[in-house]
Amino acid sequence: MNKIGIEIQGKRYLAELEESSVSSEIQKQFPLSLILNRSGSNEYYNSLPKKIKTASKGTSHVQAGYIYYFAGSNAFSLNFADLNISPFEVVKIGYVDDESLIQMLSTGPKSIEVNIFLL
Repeated sequence: MNKIGIEIQGKRYLAELEESSVSSEIQKQFPLSLILNRSGSNEYYNSLPKKIKTASKGTSHVQAGYIYYFAGSNAFSLNFADLNISPFEVVKIGYVDDESLIQMLSTGPKSIEVNIFLL
């Protein structure tokens, strides 16, 4: 597992990324600054600057506190609620260590600016 920092509105949150080919490709793009947009009742997401070239088995059952990659739009996703997103599938790439980030996202605005970096 690789520790990362996620900074939102001047506050730093800790997360961990799994050791996988998808996660490794994403980490090569760090540090990242993204505007993540709220989607539905479960996530904030946006496309990554560079396309990920590796593939991995996905899931349609997302969970609060997990970080996912959606190949369909090359998107990085922070999830704050459990949800079945079938027929779509995402690849789990990590999880958030700080419960307060999940709480903040669940009541957050339409979009947030995030800075993501390796620790």
